[in-house]
Amino acid sequence: MSLNNPVQERVLVCVDYGQTGRRLIRRGGHLANKLGAELIILIFDSLPDDEYVYHKEIDISIFEELAKAYDAKIIVKKAKAIDITKTIIKTANRENASQIILGQKVENVWTTVLGRSIIDVLLRQVPSADLHIVPSERSSAEEEWIYELGTKAYLVENTDGSYNLQFEENNEVKFEGVFLKHSHTDFENGIFAFLSEDEKTMEVRVEKRKVHSLLDIDEEDDGNPM
Repeated sequence: MSLNNPVQERVLVCVDYGQTGRRLIRRGGHLANKLGAELIILIFDSLPDDEYVYHKEIDISIFEELAKAYDAKIIVKKAKAIDITKTIIKTANRENASQIILGQKVENVWTTVLGRSIIDVLLRQVPSADLHIVPSERSSAEEEWIYELGTKAYLVENTDGSYNLQFEENNEVKFEGVFLKHSHTDFENGIFAFLSEDEKTMEVRVEKRKVHSLLDIDEEDDGNPM
């Protein structure tokens, strides 16, 4: 932070589990780097543990890696939809946030639940912070969460370097992870998420039960840090 700027900028990015959360963290990271600010990631844990355990395990690992890349602090809060605004306000005030980033999904949830805008509430309750609402139209189709619930799955390596996806464990298994099937297909297409041999969380594409490359999806798409 520049010495001639007495105000310490602190960016609070508010996310839920899913692909959009990762994009919001990157947006917050870019803003924090631009401002020379500290980045704080607030994760709303609103999903039931028993039903969404695989989503949480994979996403929290990815969020932690992104936090490490941006030298960010992570705060995880259990919060129902109706409590989201209260959680943001308390966290923003406690962390002295000067910038708050939200996805439009959060704004839409709040409007649907209570019939009023989260923007109006935050502007009144955290007047010292600038508010950034990232509209959904800025996200590509691939950035939206379009996958079914995760299922434990395994990869078996083929002689040509590709991998077959299977749902039973045996001695030939190379990687264990979570398969997230694309919602709009009758085939086993989607994403396989797993820990690589160097303990890095990876997501690779699955096409008809086959993984042709272990290239991480984010590196494939845009080369942003993971």
